[in-house]
Amino acid sequence: MATERRAAPTSRGEARRHGGATARAAVLLLAVCATLAACKPVGIGDPEAVGTVAAVSVSGDVTSLSFVPDAGYEYFSGTIFHVPADVDVWDRGWNGMAASDIPAGARIEVWTDQCAESFPVQCGVTGVRVTG
Repeated sequence: MATERRAAPTSRGEARRHGGATARAAVLLLAVCATLAACKPVGIGDPEAVGTVAAVSVSGDVTSLSFVPDAGYEYFSGTIFHVPADVDVWDRGWNGMAASDIPAGARIEVWTDQCAESFPVQCGVTGVRVTG
């Protein structure tokens, strides 16, 4: 059985069409790379909670952060954020770090998912950034 070979472009228009597709793909690739480089590790939006760590407790692979919220984040007053080992934690420069290395007195930003409406509120943690 013979295999069919595709002929090289025979006209300038056909060559331009093939070259144009390659150029568009290159531009798209550059745009995607630039976008990804500009993204912060924690996806979308601002943190849900901003405040100070009052106390730190480590038990197994979970670090618990007693939290004192800044003004405007009182919803999280009295919350203890439980940060499992698989949750991303960053320093001020967005470099990864261990949650157990967060000291009492540190300023933090916290990203959460669903929260149980109780007092204090209980939320799953999706990311923590130490800012000071």
